[in-house]
Amino acid sequence: MLMLIDTPDPRYRREPEPEPDREPWRRRHPRARLLLPWIACVMCFVVAYMVPPFVTFLLTTAGLMFFFDGALALLPTGDGLWSNRQ
Repeated sequence: MLMLIDTPDPRYRREPEPEPDREPWRRRHPRARLLLPWIACVMCFVVAYMVPPFVTFLLTTAGLMFFFDGALALLPTGDGLWSNRQ
């Protein structure tokens, strides 16, 4: 009988302190979303100058995709351009 009294009940156990949440990647590196596509675009065009024609076509297409990705990253986020409210 004493054994039951001394056994700690798991319902009353203290919870360990939660670990603080890490900051999101985009908050730790705020300019990466703007710079990485532009750097990838320039790299694709530089490498496309030195490879065979079919690979040049693929790298030029990828470079244009990176260019437009970087250009669209400059648009405002949140309520700015994307909200349909007047």
